[in-house]
Amino acid sequence: MNYDQQLMITGEKEVYDLSHYEAVMGRLRRSPLKNITLLKMMTAYHTQIDSTLIEQQDHWGVLLMMPTVTFPYDHRTYPEADTVVLMDYSSPEVFPALLKLLPRDARLVFKLQEDAYRQALEPYFTLHKVRSLYSYSTAEGQTFSADGACIVSEAIDERLLPLWMANDYSQGEISQYFQEGAFSVALFEGDVPLSTCMVFRNEESVWEIGAVHTAAAARKNGLAQRVVRTALYHTLQRGYIPRYQVLEDNLASIRLAKSIGLTPAVKLEHWINY
Repeated sequence: MNYDQQLMITGEKEVYDLSHYEAVMGRLRRSPLKNITLLKMMTAYHTQIDSTLIEQQDHWGVLLMMPTVTFPYDHRTYPEADTVVLMDYSSPEVFPALLKLLPRDARLVFKLQEDAYRQALEPYFTLHKVRSLYSYSTAEGQTFSADGACIVSEAIDERLLPLWMANDYSQGEISQYFQEGAFSVALFEGDVPLSTCMVFRNEESVWEIGAVHTAAAARKNGLAQRVVRTALYHTLQRGYIPRYQVLEDNLASIRLAKSIGLTPAVKLEHWINY
């Protein structure tokens, strides 16, 4: 079934809605940082995602199911899994309708942005926590200044590729990000890159500051803080909501986020049933 003809359930009536994609995105955009992973996946891979919007009177629920091979990170991280599951709903009353759609005989990766979602699933699935990721963002009215020594580029700088790829970004992913408007920030010593990051689209309003990497010989000099501050300045200047995501055990990156003054926006937990 094509993504724009997915089933929408409204009360007891089942109808096909040609604006399904826009309806799903509209619900998720009500809390863009909370639902940033869902928005990012729908923006990039909507034609490969089995997406469902359920509406029951004043309540609604969204369920996304995508093959693990769809997103390169998932394919690398969960090679034994079949499907990645993401969800959001306005009331627990909608959860039973979403639950009916989940395959019970598949190897699933649940990416959950609320602990209540895990609690709802646990009676039906044996879940094992794999990892947590924190997304940080800026407070309303918060400002940053650009570092004059930082080089900002909207084209791929080949000198920076080894640093980005050291953070597990593939060349294909990087190329796609720049085709969609990404830009890089970097500090150099001559022609040698010392520290860098990329800023790329998650969805129309939220842009991620990622691939933060400092060359080993240049670490502990505050260079990453300078490139990230500059990236935040340019992201905000362009009218976007910045997102800075870190793994829970990446203490250096967490310290960096806090030192710059970023605040936690959402915690995303990965759970598997196998």
